[in-house]
Amino acid sequence: MLLKDLTKQEIDSAAGDGPDGAGALTISGLTADSRAVEPGFVFAALKGVKVDGAQFIEQAVDAGAAAILIDADRIDDDIRKKAKQAALIAAKDARRELALMAAAFAGRQPEKMVAVTGTAGKTSVAVFVRQIFEYAGLVSASLGTIGTVTSTGQSYGGLTTPDPVSLHEDLKRLAEDGITHAAMEASSHGLDQHRLDGVRIVAAGFTNLGRDHMDYHPTVEDYLQAKLRLFRDLLPDDGVVVIDPEAQFADRVLEVARERGLKTFTTGFFGEDLKVRSVQPEGFSQVLELETAEGVFSVALPLAGDFQVSNALIAAGLAIAAGVPLQTALEALTVLRGAPGRIEHVGTRENGALVFVDYAHKPEALENVLAALRPFAPGRLISVFGCGGDRDAGKRPLMGEISARLADVSIVTDDNPRTENPDSIREEIVAACPAALEIGDRALAIRQAVKMLQEGDVLCVAGKGHETGQIVGTEVLPFSDHEEIQKALAEASEENGVAPVAEGGSPELSLELDELDLLADEGDDLAAAEALDDDDLLAAVQAGVDELEAALPENPDDARDQEEEDWLALEEEVLGADDLADAELADVESHDPDFGKDGFPNVAEDTPDALEDELLGDLAAIEAEAEAEAEAEAEAEAEAEAEAEAEAEAEENVEPEVPAASDQDDESTADADAFLADEGIEEVAPEVAEDVSQSTQPDEQDGADALGGLGASEEPAASPEIADSEAKNSEKPRLKSAIDKPEWTIVPHINLLDPEIKSEYERQMIELPEIDRGPLWLLSDFLEAVDGDVHGDLADDITGISIDSRTIQPGEAFFAIKGENFDGHAFAGTAVEAGASVAVVSREKLGELPEGGRYVAVDDVLKALERLGVAARARSKARIIAVTGSVGKTGTKEALRLCLSKSGITHAPVASFNNHWGVPLTLARMHADTEFGIFEIGMNHRGEITPLVKMVRPHVAIVTTVEPVHLEAFNSVEDIARAKAEIFTGIEPGGVAILNRDNRQYDLLRYLAAVAGVKNIVSFGMQPGAQSIAKKVAANPDCSCLNANILGQEISYKIGAPGAHHVINSLGVLTGVMELGANLAFAGLALAEMSAPKGRGAQTVLDVNGGTALLVDESYNANPASMRAAINLVAGLPVEKNGRRIAVLGDMLELGADSDKLHADLARELERAKIDIVYCVGTHMKVLWERLPAQTRGAYSETSDKLEKDLLSEVRPNDIVMVKGSLGTRMGPLVDALKKRFPEPAATGKS
Repeated sequence: MLLKDLTKQEIDSAAGDGPDGAGALTISGLTADSRAVEPGFVFAALKGVKVDGAQFIEQAVDAGAAAILIDADRIDDDIRKKAKQAALIAAKDARRELALMAAAFAGRQPEKMVAVTGTAGKTSVAVFVRQIFEYAGLVSASLGTIGTVTSTGQSYGGLTTPDPVSLHEDLKRLAEDGITHAAMEASSHGLDQHRLDGVRIVAAGFTNLGRDHMDYHPTVEDYLQAKLRLFRDLLPDDGVVVIDPEAQFADRVLEVARERGLKTFTTGFFGEDLKVRSVQPEGFSQVLELETAEGVFSVALPLAGDFQVSNALIAAGLAIAAGVPLQTALEALTVLRGAPGRIEHVGTRENGALVFVDYAHKPEALENVLAALRPFAPGRLISVFGCGGDRDAGKRPLMGEISARLADVSIVTDDNPRTENPDSIREEIVAACPAALEIGDRALAIRQAVKMLQEGDVLCVAGKGHETGQIVGTEVLPFSDHEEIQKALAEASEENGVAPVAEGGSPELSLELDELDLLADEGDDLAAAEALDDDDLLAAVQAGVDELEAALPENPDDARDQEEEDWLALEEEVLGADDLADAELADVESHDPDFGKDGFPNVAEDTPDALEDELLGDLAAIEAEAEAEAEAEAEAEAEAEAEAEAEAEAEENVEPEVPAASDQDDESTADADAFLADEGIEEVAPEVAEDVSQSTQPDEQDGADALGGLGASEEPAASPEIADSEAKNSEKPRLKSAIDKPEWTIVPHINLLDPEIKSEYERQMIELPEIDRGPLWLLSDFLEAVDGDVHGDLADDITGISIDSRTIQPGEAFFAIKGENFDGHAFAGTAVEAGASVAVVSREKLGELPEGGRYVAVDDVLKALERLGVAARARSKARIIAVTGSVGKTGTKEALRLCLSKSGITHAPVASFNNHWGVPLTLARMHADTEFGIFEIGMNHRGEITPLVKMVRPHVAIVTTVEPVHLEAFNSVEDIARAKAEIFTGIEPGGVAILNRDNRQYDLLRYLAAVAGVKNIVSFGMQPGAQSIAKKVAANPDCSCLNANILGQEISYKIGAPGAHHVINSLGVLTGVMELGANLAFAGLALAEMSAPKGRGAQTVLDVNGGTALLVDESYNANPASMRAAINLVAGLPVEKNGRRIAVLGDMLELGADSDKLHADLARELERAKIDIVYCVGTHMKVLWERLPAQTRGAYSETSDKLEKDLLSEVRPNDIVMVKGSLGTRMGPLVDALKKRFPEPAATGKS
């Protein structure tokens, strides 16, 4: 873009050899950070609090700056000299001019935008406006402290008001992504510093103005004037002001509106456009009677508190001003979801007393939350609160007075005392609340408050909310109100001999902050800041993050301007870290075009802010209520309930001996090899690639035809979005890999659907010869690793590792692991008799074992197995990849095994060995000559992945997806994502994280990977921006064919198993193949051999009364994501004449408080998939059964065995029968019964 098209300001070209006709300069980007300058950029030399950007003009010019933007009154001979040949843009206000130039450079933004300002309520209003837009059928977004969130589920990061370059960059990206309507927060800092200038808005809302930011704004009047800029300077002449005339300082806003002749839209009891006639509380909802120009309406608002009524009506007014019909906006109010973190119900005493957390830590907010909770407290209202140190001391007596007036019991405690004496802070509060209990220890205060709760009481713990730290001095100590409340509830319940009542959701909400916001806005160029080493850097930056979060206003939805105020105070503490943080973040950005600059690659960030926004911003709270991904992986991982399985084994007289894992489920390893027979999984030599099961494959040419004739001479045209993504991919510089791998040479197109090309690659593929690989372990190495005492004569070589005496082979070492229900020591003697070279046993059990055996005695058998696994990893030169995810781990692991085995000796677990004993067992079984190692890592609780990934130390880690499974152990899906992200902590330096771009938790996972120090972060999926992306897909009943771009390499290939989930997972698998340096073409060929295993989508043709029916076996496991995927798979299968789609569904276990809703929601999926008959099994499925139309109901039973007779009598020729449920519901026997009654016709099996 030409400079003259960016600015109308005077261009000073008089300096030295200054250019002629400077307006004709081509500008390639804008920045206020001299370190980010590239050739052709405009550098904004802004004057900051600590640093003057003019000091870095020469540095910017040397880096290629074409022009310097600076305040006109600062231009002198010295500035002209520094500018050298660059043009000088003389601006009346350089900050405002930068924003206007950024708007002109970006060019695009959503068509209809509204903004809201105020002390509290901004985030709630912005989120509500987005929800109303969405209800009206508009593609929309909200921008603010909880991130930029779209109605399509995308999230881009957040800040109340970003710097102008980042803001307009984001708005352009939204417009390019199809967003037509958006609502944004406008902070006082952003308005004061001209960050919103250039944004085209059609309406502006005002919530209120209270006591806040007195450290930044010298007076309340100064604070108000900053807010008024939105209405005085930014709202166009035809814009609309939306306001409750009774709000504090509303008269000043209305005065500006009258002076400018702006149209107003007023709400509330004294409003004219949405006038409240009455409010009737009903539980946690409120019924509003509203008077409007179109009549009187009754609206059931599903939110509690007067302030939420005000927020909702302001949001409705803004939406109406943006063109949403009034009745549509009011209908939308009935389905609003509260913004995360406001009046959060986190627990209930056994006597029914309620416990809430709220972020209130200023007077107005505390008054609001206590007033809102009062109607729900027939007993006492108890308040626990405090005030922060080194902050506005004037609010302390105000908050004390409010609690004394509104709460029956007040407990004053510590809340981030920082460097102040906490006793003094509490003393100032208690002076206005003399009856309060003073308990400085916040955990003790919470415990005492919970302990005193009686029937009818309500407890509000205010001030900290989602935050996970307590700032004492300059140190951030781990602390969570949520965790302490749960501990206190458990303690109180134990004392009374009853279990606590679990509540369904207290998300540990973290917010995206721009920690360096004020420094950047003040134009500070930190190039000369003191350098820190990596550890100091991370510590300093994290301390800044934690301190900011700890000082946030009462909730993330209302007044998050605090982050900027706090950074004024933190300026000197973090200044030395800023420069290195920026450089480190730029390093992250440089290899990942999706990181922070999507859709706007030529505009540098305005100082480190936007990059910090990406790295340090926590996206966990983008939508606590967001549903899981609709297209998640169909195959669910092992959810085995150990005791049920053990009982089943005992009934069949099968010797149980392996560790039980009653707390392990679909995230965990099956209890032992011995249990695998029931699941149809056979152990194979780990170094040899295997087909999980054989399948009849369609003709390869048919595959090409299915893709629309895609051949060597015809490639699909990429969409502009895909082309843009490819351009980014091709420019992506890679950091040095952690592994020594051959570089892949990009070729025009690998078309494996073309028979000739396919044959050529097959010819090149070298089959691995059957070779004698020698012993797995030399005895000396084995003994050194396990660190035990030898008893008996041991052989020199060990050929394998086993924990199951029933399947042990001569020469293998047996580890007598002790589980909850079974002890391997009971079978150690049997293992030795069967030929085990040695049994590793516990020293304390040695005396109980048969004499004359071959034993190695250790203190702890499992620890010894772990040490052996660590030793195996240490000796290995293999390229290692690890896989985790809520669903899809095992399928992805098996696909990787299939693909990598075509390029070298490959080792992988024989089943879903992904838990605390499965991972070290898999490591211990890895030969020293292995070239590719694949490891599956699962978890049920936070903290379980970390020790496992530290053993594996992968070069590459894949997170398949994050879904709402195991919600009994987690407060939210975001918490599950955090637990999954532990895998990043073990990635080798220079390694790679591969993430699913389509998953709702992608942004959070990317942030957590970056925080963990992963520099190479790549993505796969169907969404534009993924670096490995499917461009054209043909879904067939028994396979899928697609054209994809894998990290810049075009490839067309076939997947032997049907289903969209296999398509998406294949992209991640091939990305892993590329990152490990294996042959991509060979891997693409291998995917054609893939087929669904038993229990995970295997298809079997049944002989039914002279005809055939199709059985789809999904019985291995179930959760909401995999259930939807399985239903979608059946929907895509063609039904022949008079055939029906029959779904036999068992309970989805471990879904926590949302279980009933998640089961009931399947009714919509079944209806959409045109499922004709539904059979339900289990107590949870009763909810779905009752939701189904009468004509769809087959039969219901609490147990699967009682359903067998009805199901077998139902099946007819041409039917498709899909069986799915959690392993604990025992749906497998129904599959077996169907196969037994209707055996496969000769030569037609597909299983």
